[in-house]
Formats: sequence, structure tokens, C-alpha cells
Amino acid sequence: MGSRLTPAGLLVVALSGGVDSGLVAAAAHAAGTGPASGGRVVAVTVCSELSAGRDVERASAVARHIGLAHGTLTARLLENEAVRRNNADRCYHCKRAIFDLMRREFGQECLLVDGTNADDDPARPGLRAAQEYGVFHPLKELAIPKVRVRELARGLGLPNWDTPSESCLATRLPQGLALTQARLDKVRAMEDFLRERGVKTLRARHDDMVATVEYPAQYAGIIAQERDSLADMIKGIGLGSCQFKEWTE
Repeated sequence: MGSRLTPAGLLVVALSGGVDSGLVAAAAHAAGTGPASGGRVVAVTVCSELSAGRDVERASAVARHIGLAHGTLTARLLENEAVRRNNADRCYHCKRAIFDLMRREFGQECLLVDGTNADDDPARPGLRAAQEYGVFHPLKELAIPKVRVRELARGLGLPNWDTPSESCLATRLPQGLALTQARLDKVRAMEDFLRERGVKTLRARHDDMVATVEYPAQYAGIIAQERDSLADMIKGIGLGSCQFKEWTE
């Protein structure tokens, strides 16, 4: 990636906290600090009302492990009506807002890179926004699939090499149900409740009436133990009932 550095000499990694962008950050740092690189590399995590707090924690841990400069930017995505409507094109408008913020912060001449890999659906709306803002996808360009990403990340000792794929909090609400702070706060409340009890990976969805908690099989014991207390908490935040589903990546 060092050879792709612009005259401004700045490569900016969109570091989400996931394994894909973590591997890209490690490779960019290695390329950008080489004797012939002539540039510098930074990583940035964009935080918003749709972000989970653990995203920044994971991104920071990866950046520290690599030795890469890391910062955060704040996007007010609920102020964007196209995002707030939560229609089929939400991801496109969300990514546009994020990449626009990064371009305004780091300039039009920098090289923006992200963790899109060879397995990612090319029809994803967010990829159209990335193309519009000139975001480069090293893993996709090199045809590196997810399984290989994990192998390489593990070999580098990245702390998030086995982290399951996750998505923003907006995906916890059904399409067409408007995104509001109150609805997102209910998602956070459910997920925080179970994380405090040892369930490190889960997705708590709701439609204003029924909550659906999805979790990997390894946490089935904790879920069984906490069902009653979680049901009480869910009623306390204004949802009627809860169902549980195991998932595998």
C-alpha cells in the first residue's frame, strides 16, 4: 500500500475494531513505515449514535498492538434524515456521511482504506458510497477472503483475530422503523445487560414490541441462567416479550 500513497503522503485507515480493518491497519503500518514509503499512516474510528462502545475499545487495542497512531471522529448520524428513516438505502447514506467526515478531516489528497474483503457482497450500498469517496479496499483488491484474513491476523498476534463479525446498532431494528435515540438505547441496554454477565458477543434486536436476542452457542449456559432476569429488564424498558436464537458465523 505504500506505493499508492498520494503526494500528500498520508494513508488513513478506517479502523472499525473488526479483524478485517485490523489486518489492513497492520499491513498499512508496515508499508508506511518502511524506508522507501515516504509517507505516514494513521488510523481513525468514527463514532456515532449507531456505534457500540466496544468498537472503539477493540480498535484502540489493535492500534496499540501495532504501534499505530489512532484517533476518533464523531458523526451525528441521527441528524441525517436519510439515515434516520432506516430504509433500504440507509447504509449508503450512513457511509457517505462517514467518508465525507473523514475527507473533511484529512483532506482530499489522502488515501482512505478500509477492511472490505473478497467475501463481502459487492452489492452492499455502503460500497457505492466508498467508491464515490475514493476509498481503496486492499483485501478485496488482493482477493483475500475472510478465512484468510483471520489466519493472517492470528499470525500477527492481533488481539481481535477471532472476533465474530458484527454490525452497527441500526441493524438491530427492522427496516422502515425509524432510528431514534430511545430505540437504540433499548438495544444498548439489552446488550450491556448480557455483556456484564459474560456474553461478549450478541445481537439484541427489537421492533418496539418483541426483543430477539441472538448469541453464539458458547454462551447458551449464561443465557439460560439469565433468561428470567433479562425478561424482567426487557419489560422494564418497555418491550413486551423476548425470544432467543443461537447463531454461528
